[in-house]
Amino acid sequence: MKVQVMRSTLSIFFLLLMVSCHQQQNSDSTDAIVELENPFIHSVYFWFKEDVSEEQLEEFYADTEKLREIEVVKALYAGKPANTTRPIVERSYDFALVVHFKDLAAHDVYQQHPTHLALLEKGANLWEKVMITDIE
Repeated sequence: MKVQVMRSTLSIFFLLLMVSCHQQQNSDSTDAIVELENPFIHSVYFWFKEDVSEEQLEEFYADTEKLREIEVVKALYAGKPANTTRPIVERSYDFALVVHFKDLAAHDVYQQHPTHLALLEKGANLWEKVMITDIE
C-alpha cells in the first residue's frame, strides 16, 4: 500500500512539474508574440551588378547573416526570390532582406549599428539598385 501511495505521489509530482514547464514555455512564446505583435518591418531588395562574382555574392550573403547579432533585431529573413511564377509576383530583384524590430526607435539604432554600417560600406559596390520599404 505504501509503495502504491508513493508511486501516486511521484506521478502527481512529475505531472505538476511537466505542466509548470509547459506553462513557462508557453509564457515565453506568448511574450515573443506580444513583443512582435506590431513590429516595425524593414525590407530591402537588391539588384546586383552583372559583373559581381559568385564569391562576392556568397560573402555578401554571409555578411547579411551577421545582422542577426544586432541586439535590436527581433527576426531576420534573407534570400533569393522564391520560385513562384504568378504574373503578379515581383521576382526581378536578386536578393532580399526583411528585418523585424520592436519599433521605429529600434530600427533607428540598427541603422547606426557598426555591423549594419560595415555591410553597407563593404557591399555598396555590388548593387546597381536598392529598394527599401518600411512598414509600421
